[in-house]
Amino acid sequence: MRFVQYDLEIPFYDVDAYRIVWHGHYPKYFEVARCQLLEEIGFPYEKMEEAGYFFPVIDLQVKYVKPIKFKQQVKVVCMPKQWENKLVIQYRIQDALTDEILTKAQSSQVAVKMPEEVTQFQSPRQLIDAVEAWLT
Repeated sequence: MRFVQYDLEIPFYDVDAYRIVWHGHYPKYFEVARCQLLEEIGFPYEKMEEAGYFFPVIDLQVKYVKPIKFKQQVKVVCMPKQWENKLVIQYRIQDALTDEILTKAQSSQVAVKMPEEVTQFQSPRQLIDAVEAWLT
């Protein structure tokens, strides 16, 4: 399975008094990876909107395996898991030096036809085609 990755050194403003990443910052890391993935696939948020769809996140599950610390070098990896009925993306945050898994997560998004605001129970053909082309 193909994936995208971005590297990050944990900044001071993302940590709490114990110099551990505050749990509320993790979705930001996932969003950066997700935007990078959608760009690589060729169907970023701008093209989704041009096609007449918004893709809100409807679910986010996070498993905090080990704490991530100030100045730690990490890599955020993401890959599509499902895309035909909804867009499900899996994430891993790993230590950049050891590859140790620090966090596992998964987000789900659905297509909403705009401007009618009608939830779609099947992904738009543009997304399906883009993901399948990227995977091959």
